[in-house]
Amino acid sequence: MKFITLCCCLLFWVNTGDVSANPIITTVGTDVTLRCKYDAGYYGQLPFCWGRGNIPKSGCANEVLRSDGTNVLSRQSERYALTGNLGAGEASLTIRQVQESDSGIYGCRIDIPGWFNDQKLEITLTVKPGRPFPLKVETREVRERTITVRWTPPFNGGRPITAYKVDLKNKYASWDTAKRTEVPQAHLTQVTLVDLRPAKTYNLRMFAVNNVGLSEPSNVLIFTTKEAGKSPSIKPLTESCQT
Repeated sequence: MKFITLCCCLLFWVNTGDVSANPIITTVGTDVTLRCKYDAGYYGQLPFCWGRGNIPKSGCANEVLRSDGTNVLSRQSERYALTGNLGAGEASLTIRQVQESDSGIYGCRIDIPGWFNDQKLEITLTVKPGRPFPLKVETREVRERTITVRWTPPFNGGRPITAYKVDLKNKYASWDTAKRTEVPQAHLTQVTLVDLRPAKTYNLRMFAVNNVGLSEPSNVLIFTTKEAGKSPSIKPLTESCQT
């Protein structure tokens, strides 16, 4: 009799225990989905909630989203969304444009009918700073020996941009041969490159830098410098002699 009681207690503990999924690591500015799913074919569509922190005895701690299984009933922010197929039992939570402050434990609780039947899942999310996003660069002015380009500062990846880098090369050469110019003034949004050759075609691209690393390259500008201006012709003076 004692043996049977012990088995029942063990089964009760297993059924009510929380399940932890593999931790998720992502970077600032991305969208991340925390997976949670139940058997909607067996139970039908069920209510569920998502919260921050360990799952309590009932409900969700620091609730960020609640659904009745077919629609979102409440959410803490528009950044929290359900993007899966609710009819198939997908209760996954998507967090848009995550920040470092989004790091922590998230709990998914499916309200399964009956005593102590709720399905529970805890996921640890770690959000790290990343490299800046790529720049969008455009030509402002091209002259015989200079070009001025400008850009809009990109998303910084969660860390301040510290500098920009500009690569310039002959149109048909490899980027390995490019001359790199550093722009250490991170507040600037345009730069002028000098000492170019007249009537020559170049390729130009840029990078943003933070303390995590270098962004992916920007779009590539293809431009041709203007031809060198010709010196104005001077008509020689002819002396006229009066007799």
